[in-house]
Amino acid sequence: MMKNLVYTSLLLLAIVSATQDTKAQVKAGFDIVEARDMLAICNSFTFLELYGSDEDILPAGYDKVYTSRTMGMDNKFQIYEQGNMAVINFRGSTEKTVSWVENIYSAMIPAHGTIMLEGYAFNYVFARDTAAAVHSGYALALADMSETIIHQIKDYNDRGIYDIMITGHSQGGALAQLLRAYLENLPTGVLSPNNKYKTYAFAHPMLGNKEFAHEYEQRIAATGTSFSIINPADPVPRMPLAYEEGGLITEKDITSLLFDRENFHATEMAVGMAARLFEGKLNKLVQFTGNNINGNLSTVMGDVTMPEYVDGINFALMGKRVEMRPFDYPLILRDSTIFQNDSLMAINPIGADGHFINTELYKDSPSFWQHKPYNYYSAFLKTYFPAMYADLRWKHLPENL
Repeated sequence: MMKNLVYTSLLLLAIVSATQDTKAQVKAGFDIVEARDMLAICNSFTFLELYGSDEDILPAGYDKVYTSRTMGMDNKFQIYEQGNMAVINFRGSTEKTVSWVENIYSAMIPAHGTIMLEGYAFNYVFARDTAAAVHSGYALALADMSETIIHQIKDYNDRGIYDIMITGHSQGGALAQLLRAYLENLPTGVLSPNNKYKTYAFAHPMLGNKEFAHEYEQRIAATGTSFSIINPADPVPRMPLAYEEGGLITEKDITSLLFDRENFHATEMAVGMAARLFEGKLNKLVQFTGNNINGNLSTVMGDVTMPEYVDGINFALMGKRVEMRPFDYPLILRDSTIFQNDSLMAINPIGADGHFINTELYKDSPSFWQHKPYNYYSAFLKTYFPAMYADLRWKHLPENL
């Protein structure tokens, strides 16, 4: 009798807890389960492109209920439902030229203004600071998708759903954070004040200057509801361009060069020095490129009128960064016939780990290996969910090797 009573009490407690979790799913703090699920969802577009189906990657409990049409600069987003929560997932860059035009269109515009798109006025506020500025390409992409996204969120609000997760990888991660900034600054009455947002942005490039990044950090990330998940060996989070303010060679450069050999990156220092040396010319070049891109976008987006560009090209890293370990590339021999060549085997000893000591016998990792969305997912599982990692069908996608 007592056993049954204890069991019933525990069962009721579990039911109540599950009900409470369903009603309040957006909570502050970095959650490894949420991050894992968002990473899996971010791989949907990759799996659809490579295999025609994303069934093998989508996490249990999430139902894909909406996929937008392809818009503007080859942008697209999906919406998932899990309990009383909706998830907006932005696609990253595609193979199409216009998608990369969106990334390259990096002239900065004020973080508060109006973009005209075929007669539609996209009145936006991404930050209140009048010195804040953002990436033109990402702002334009969001302008093109904004009406559809707002309409979808309103539909959820009408159904009593107010918890909104926003995610994306690479370009999609930049759009996820920019959407979050846009939603947090909407005028009163556009959307329900009951909405709660949480953002997981993976491997995203920089999307604004230091004033924008600082305000986003203070007003949004500081609430524990927005996170950048970055692999420090991935080059994309350091794009489009950033340079140290001050002299041509800063104290940080010298300190890094003299005392921090392990973390010193000569290429980054050279780029930073060049940017400081030619800042004026680079600024004019970026704005010139922006003007040319803006003029040619009419073929895919119709008439576009952007705000006047802001002087300066110094993009800044976002706060609340969760850094992963660099991704290991599997040991793949350049020439697998070496095992049949006795003379080569004689001069290339094998170590205690079963691999050749001479690492030059193995292939180098391909470009952007450290950026691939599935590698982010696999590495995340390896770190936080080793049992799931062990059960993975593919530790690495064959197409990425």
